[in-house]
Amino acid sequence: MIFASREPRRAATYARRYGGVGAYGSYAEALADPRAVAAVVCTPHDRHLADTTLALAAGKHVLVEKPIARTLAEADQMIARAAEAGRVLMVAEQFHFMPAFRRVTRELAAGRLGELREIHLVVRGLGAARGWRLSAEAVGGGALIDGGIHYVHNLRAWGGGIERVYALRPRQSIAAMEGEDAVVLLASLRGGAVGMLAHSLAAPRYPRLQWATLIGTQGTCFVDNRGRWVALRGSEGARLWLFPRDTRGYVAMLRTFLEAVVAGHAPAMDGVEGRRDLAVVLAAYRSLAEGRPVEPDGAS
Repeated sequence: MIFASREPRRAATYARRYGGVGAYGSYAEALADPRAVAAVVCTPHDRHLADTTLALAAGKHVLVEKPIARTLAEADQMIARAAEAGRVLMVAEQFHFMPAFRRVTRELAAGRLGELREIHLVVRGLGAARGWRLSAEAVGGGALIDGGIHYVHNLRAWGGGIERVYALRPRQSIAAMEGEDAVVLLASLRGGAVGMLAHSLAAPRYPRLQWATLIGTQGTCFVDNRGRWVALRGSEGARLWLFPRDTRGYVAMLRTFLEAVVAGHAPAMDGVEGRRDLAVVLAAYRSLAEGRPVEPDGAS
């Protein structure tokens, strides 16, 4: 691995800690290293477009952190430039690769719950945003576009697509944070089911054990939000699955990216998929601003 940071000392520290073969104080210098084949862009959201463009122009494949960008226009530029360069653009949405969440997807596809009726995602805690995450301009919003987009992805993936969203937010608690610190999103899912996501960084003394619930006509599924277990009660009885390995999905995600680099295309979480998650978030922000349900742009 080759590490690069705008702070050279930080790049050198990471290279020593993780056995890197190079450390640079400039992204351009790191991308010019002939040993580099691909780039992992994990800079603040407002740099994703510029840093991804720089890597693509250097002929590198790109794994960019979620959200893919702050706006759909930025995302569209990134997707177009990756296509022009003939390089892979993949979004680092590890929730897509978490074993527990993949199990839920398989159980839904197998019809174990019958016809899906409801999805409830409740994610609350007390999190102190710091640094650039305090800036709505740098983040592109607040809690929903940052950590909340993980659960937006699950809602969209499990629900088969999101047709319309309506969002509300409580009074702000984290004064230093320019973006919202909490939001509740209601969604009309493709096929007629209803989804709800409650995401908050301002819930003191809330228990760490939290789970999502999926309700169908023939059963109910519970899944730990941290990906450690899935429980299902359906017409065929009750099942419990435990997931002690690669719980967060990072190994599977990185393996998929490496396979995509070899194959020349991303089989999962490409730029278009990342754009769809972003479209739901931005529709929720429009709903907050306009006080009405909003249809996401190309989220299905």
